[in-house]
Amino acid sequence: MTHRGLVERISPLWLGIGISTSLLVILAVAETVQGRWDGLLAGGDFNALASVSGGILRDLRIAIVHCLIIGYLPAALLHVLRSGRRTVLVLQDSLNCTREECEALATSVRLSTPGLIITAFVGLALAFVSPYLVPPVPPAPWSPSTWSAEVVWHRLLGPGTMVLGWWLGYAIVSVSVRLSRIATRISQIDLLDLSPLAPFTKLGLTNALLPVGYLSIWSLMLLEEGFGQLMWMVSGATLVLASLSLMSPVRGVHRRILQSKEAELGWVNDAIADRRNAFQGRDIDPRTGEMADLIAYRNLVEGVPEWPFTTSTYTRLFLYALLPVASWTIGVIAEEIVGRAFS
Repeated sequence: MTHRGLVERISPLWLGIGISTSLLVILAVAETVQGRWDGLLAGGDFNALASVSGGILRDLRIAIVHCLIIGYLPAALLHVLRSGRRTVLVLQDSLNCTREECEALATSVRLSTPGLIITAFVGLALAFVSPYLVPPVPPAPWSPSTWSAEVVWHRLLGPGTMVLGWWLGYAIVSVSVRLSRIATRISQIDLLDLSPLAPFTKLGLTNALLPVGYLSIWSLMLLEEGFGQLMWMVSGATLVLASLSLMSPVRGVHRRILQSKEAELGWVNDAIADRRNAFQGRDIDPRTGEMADLIAYRNLVEGVPEWPFTTSTYTRLFLYALLPVASWTIGVIAEEIVGRAFS
């Protein structure tokens, strides 16, 4: 099966669920086999155990978050590629290309090997640094002899989450830029009906949601002591990526709308100038209303938005921004419920 066939056949949702569920089951089995649950249940005060640096519960929860992230990122990465390619096919009429030409354009939406290698090295470097950003820092965070059973999961999955996170960012930017360039092939834009351009906006919203989803899972780390500094760094980078994810796919459309508006305004201004000269020469009766119609049309064209965004676009963005807050709130409530049960 070809690379493109794999991208189209695998469900991102089930891929993410499968990876995370499998890892969580393995984690639970490993904790049971090693008798770690005995130490957890015999730990006494739940709240004290949760906050102790290096405590079993704290390390276990961090391991669970890593399992969730390592499942989410490949699914998000696959969804980016699939959405980019499908967007090109949906735009066949607007791009004025044959089915074969559009399929060739869709195939061109891919990731370069050098880009993947570079971002992988960046992710590995940050993964090596990240344990030093979470106080209290262990004396030798990368020495296996100091790892507990739960910390093993942090150290093994941490580099994978960093690499996949950078791959996701690279994929979003790469696909968005490619779609922005493809937008220059749009043959004609009807300024009075921008609905055919909606697939670009939809792609931007989808790409913006994916980093926010990653941040929503990461926000669960705020329940643990010492993750404030790292969380601010991750949040800042994720919000920048989300903004780029939204704007990049529609930049090409923005330029085409501007070009169409300039051309249309140039035509209507020339027509108004011609009618004005005709009025001055008394060649046209001013009571015909042609001048008023042209001015009204010019005002209509000037009012066309230069970005293909609607009210629903801004509403969705507002709801996306609430997702990390909602995730953190649910985590706090769940911690309180479990704490009361254990106590």
